[in-house]
Amino acid sequence: MRSRTSPNRRVSRRADSDRRQRVHLRDLCDEVLASFHVATGQDPISEQDRAAAMELMQGVAPLQRLATN
Repeated sequence: MRSRTSPNRRVSRRADSDRRQRVHLRDLCDEVLASFHVATGQDPISEQDRAAAMELMQGVAPLQRLATN
């Protein structure tokens, strides 16, 4: 009886593994860049990032209550 597994099964697993690695490497690069910015006295969070975060937070929690805590 023949197996129903695809002969390309190993290839798809390799592609999935590579994809996971690229995401991991991207996260690692982001951490390294943030550490570099802090070490050189730069703010690791840009004004654009802050504005986007404030916009997002308006839909999540009242900002006045967050500011008083």
